[in-house]
Amino acid sequence: MKSMRAAFLVLMAMVLAVPAMAADTVGLVDDSKAHWSLRAENGNSTTIGYGNPGDVPFMGDWDCNGTDTPGLYRRSDGFVYMRNSITTGVADITFLFGNPNDLPLVGDFDGDGCDTVSIYRPSEARFYIINELGKDGGGLGAAEYSFEYGNPGDVVIVGDWDNDDVDTPGLRRDSNGFVYLRNSNTTGIADISYFYGDAGDLPVAGDWNWDGTDTVGLYRPQNSTFYLRNSLSTGIADQSFSMPLAGTRPVSGSFGLKLPALPPPLALQTIVSGLDRPVFVAAPQGDPRLFVVEQTGDIELIVAGVRQTTPFLDLGVTFSSERGLLGLAFHPDYGSNGKFYINYTIGSKTRISEFNVSGNPNLADLSSERILLEITQPFSNHNGGMLAFDANGYLLIGLGDGGGAGDPGDRAENPFNLLGKILRIDIDSQAGGKQYAVPPSNPFAAGGGAPEVYQLGLRNPWRFAVDAGHLYVGDVGQDRREEVTVLPGSTPGANFGWNTWEGSLCFEGPCVTNGFVFPQVEYSHPSGCSVTGGMVYRGNDLPGLAGTYFYGDFCGGWIKSFRYENSVVGSHRNHDSDLGAVPLLSSFGYDGFGEIYVTGLQGGVVKKIVTGP
Repeated sequence: MKSMRAAFLVLMAMVLAVPAMAADTVGLVDDSKAHWSLRAENGNSTTIGYGNPGDVPFMGDWDCNGTDTPGLYRRSDGFVYMRNSITTGVADITFLFGNPNDLPLVGDFDGDGCDTVSIYRPSEARFYIINELGKDGGGLGAAEYSFEYGNPGDVVIVGDWDNDDVDTPGLRRDSNGFVYLRNSNTTGIADISYFYGDAGDLPVAGDWNWDGTDTVGLYRPQNSTFYLRNSLSTGIADQSFSMPLAGTRPVSGSFGLKLPALPPPLALQTIVSGLDRPVFVAAPQGDPRLFVVEQTGDIELIVAGVRQTTPFLDLGVTFSSERGLLGLAFHPDYGSNGKFYINYTIGSKTRISEFNVSGNPNLADLSSERILLEITQPFSNHNGGMLAFDANGYLLIGLGDGGGAGDPGDRAENPFNLLGKILRIDIDSQAGGKQYAVPPSNPFAAGGGAPEVYQLGLRNPWRFAVDAGHLYVGDVGQDRREEVTVLPGSTPGANFGWNTWEGSLCFEGPCVTNGFVFPQVEYSHPSGCSVTGGMVYRGNDLPGLAGTYFYGDFCGGWIKSFRYENSVVGSHRNHDSDLGAVPLLSSFGYDGFGEIYVTGLQGGVVKKIVTGP
């Protein structure tokens, strides 16, 4: 482990220019996915995708505008790739760079206000300083000057330690925890030395308090915490904060990010309890009432926090195991047409039906049922249950693989079988002798599979969400993996891989990767046992949470969140400390204003995510 840590630390040569316009801050790069999470001064962060796993990341001001943007060194081909904006995309600048074992250093080494990339050669403990960037597609020129400093294996940093606008070398020696800094780009002993941090800490440098002088900070992987000091001396951190991200390398700079403030601490407010197996919450847009789906067959109506004595809908269903009344969606034009849709089991079949509200707005018309679709279920589990409308007004229907361990009928991968799929139908039209029409953009509308199939290769997509044209799917795993996948934009025909893959693990080979989509978020069963897919926050009560996706686990009861932005899943948060656990967490849902609710089978509760105390 010691040798692995040392090798990892050598890769952490992170450098800063000192912009004059804002204090520096920090970020993390997930080495396994090449995802960058960069923190704004107000504590919020944004995530981008850039580079490949194994690239050496750094930040610098390449166009001399006072803002640091990403760069990386790809050791496999010896090229530097730089971007001039903090966005997902391809490089704006590329050039050949150094030798295979060299490491990049970034700084303004001549005081001209622009950062350049230089070289540190660990085998020689030698710096090679270059005051210009390589020509696009060409090679980096010879060093203006070079010098030795430190010992092989030291972790190198660069900064302006004496406020003279010129960046000079520093290093941290993990064996003794000492920082050694020079105020000139020459061979010599340290001008400043002091003890800071613990073994295994990873150094970064920056002007954290905007006084013109760079100081050293540390990232401690053991507890995912940054420790930043405002003076070049032994002591405790002036500021510290957690910023967890798996497989990380720290970076720092002046990112110029203008992000909303972090949301306040959250809490769960109990709206109602004592319900009979609540499994979903929904409401028409702009409607102040809550409609709570009970698996046993009722849709309960909650008005101003009070459960009404008469259910909105009292339906006879087949209830057992994972069967019952499972899903509800209101027509996008419910306010004018009064139509809503439910997903329930009757006997051994899943039934998708349309109903109308009666003349009493608090009571559905039970006689108005129009059966759209029935699908035979071979087992009582993996019945799916989710309904939602997409951006085009088509109804999405979630169906599990029909049950039985390991999908014994290979239904999920069979495009002609409706099980193990997300279906998409047009409920406002009828064609082909059916109670609905098939959207022409469905992947098998013209043949090659069942025309209703929209996505395939799913085990049990109990809950999914549509937001900003993207589809967030929580697919319940078998024995090893639970998964959440975000499909960007319109992706008809996406294959989630079951039962060839269980998450990113091979389940039933041959496990090739071509033709499948893989989850951005997954976890193993010691952390939970059944993912409860969630919702994306679009309400008004919790500033700073817009675009945040909340999900949880049925067995663990925990709640976590992330944001999908810049084509990347990031800003992961664990809500154990503020939201706690919801025993037997069955679902997430919306009210008519985009606020998010959680349902739990234990105690029959509906809780709302609100601002904490």
